[in-house]
Amino acid sequence: MNYCAELKFFLQNSLAGTCNGSEVNSFRNTLRIPLVYSKKKLWCSINTPGLGNQGKFLSIYYYKDLLHAVHISYLNEVAVMRIGVSNDNYPEKRTIIVDSGVEYVNYKNKNLYYYLNLFNQKVLKKRKNFLFKPVIQLRQPDVDIFHLFNEVALTDRKWVATFETELPRILPPPSGNKSENISELKKLFPALAAGNCVALIALSGAAYRMEQKLFRCSPEVSDAILNKMVVVHPPQKLYVQQREPRANAQPVHFVFVGNEFYRKGGGEVVRAFEQLLTEGKIQPDQVKVTLIGDLEKRHNYALGKHQDDPQFSTATEAAIAGHSIFDHVKFMPNEQVLSLLQKADVGLLPTWAETYGFSVLEMQSCGCPVITTNVRALPEINPLEAGWQISHELNDDLEYSVLSGLDRDKLRQQTVKQLKELILDIVSQPEQITLKANAAIERIRIEHDVEAYQAKLRTLYNQ
Repeated sequence: MNYCAELKFFLQNSLAGTCNGSEVNSFRNTLRIPLVYSKKKLWCSINTPGLGNQGKFLSIYYYKDLLHAVHISYLNEVAVMRIGVSNDNYPEKRTIIVDSGVEYVNYKNKNLYYYLNLFNQKVLKKRKNFLFKPVIQLRQPDVDIFHLFNEVALTDRKWVATFETELPRILPPPSGNKSENISELKKLFPALAAGNCVALIALSGAAYRMEQKLFRCSPEVSDAILNKMVVVHPPQKLYVQQREPRANAQPVHFVFVGNEFYRKGGGEVVRAFEQLLTEGKIQPDQVKVTLIGDLEKRHNYALGKHQDDPQFSTATEAAIAGHSIFDHVKFMPNEQVLSLLQKADVGLLPTWAETYGFSVLEMQSCGCPVITTNVRALPEINPLEAGWQISHELNDDLEYSVLSGLDRDKLRQQTVKQLKELILDIVSQPEQITLKANAAIERIRIEHDVEAYQAKLRTLYNQ
């Protein structure tokens, strides 16, 4: 097949007018190549058969369905891109290690700060440093670029970073006053402003705003750093293409998933359902509640110095044992969780604190709309057309302020009150579940497309 001729024909026709989704699909089928289309952008990556590593990368930019600009990059005799990472844990797998066409090189054991952190945390009982520095500077680079999560690279090599809160990241001091970290943070600003730092990827608009706020104190470097920032939400595989209408005679099945049971709002979930049962506002045969999480994880970092007394967890566990609507398991493998969510009706995440909310994406991708709070990125990824929100007043960091036991108890009462109202509304009008489920599926399809995300990262790497 003459790929160049096909490309030329397609581009000439596009330049002559509009390019709609059906034409894009026709082009995809003709070339038999991965192609991603949205209202604003079209990406395709062409690996021409029989030419080894030769190929072309095509980016076509749209505005209101009109072709705006075209860029074709020729990749001749180029080896597979190699990306250096500092770890291969869950955050990296969700945001960095996402492309089978890229080779990832794990520098965990070649990172000087991996060893310094082990010593500082275990021996000196100091905070972790979110820094990356290769132990040995190799003469012949074995990676094209480093891509880090929540870390600053101290190197002369090209690097990018994805962050969920702020970068540089320094954990709050024992006092909880983050302003005490400013002098330490400023020492790392030059690394972000340097030319070899080619992009800073905010995981959400909330993270972007927090980063903007951080650099207000340093106007001398803020422009250089903020110009590199871009918001790119993580990719999410779709597990359900469409949710069929549910059988209204069946009890509404709610699912809570959170290893840190109490920080994720598990205690409030149990209290809300228990009160509704006690008040006679719902009957046991109307609902089913699956709880997945560790009841022994009672510490809630969002409460700071104002942790719950033991009576709260004791009462929560007694309620779980005392009502047949609850089915609790400490742990469930992710594959089983995904299977469960595809059959459930409503997900639950009335969390006290959340840096992003990956579990929300997984629930939505299974056609299970979610009840969340409004901290940090949750309103971005759980809009009202696709789910339900419990709303409280937020501080400048888009979090809840818990400065006393009274603050804690007041927030809990408000959360339980709103949660009860939402549960009653869902049980009385279950037809809304299917509507929100399909809206959630559609937002995952459009806003968290895996191939589009891969293309965005490749563009950032090649700057």
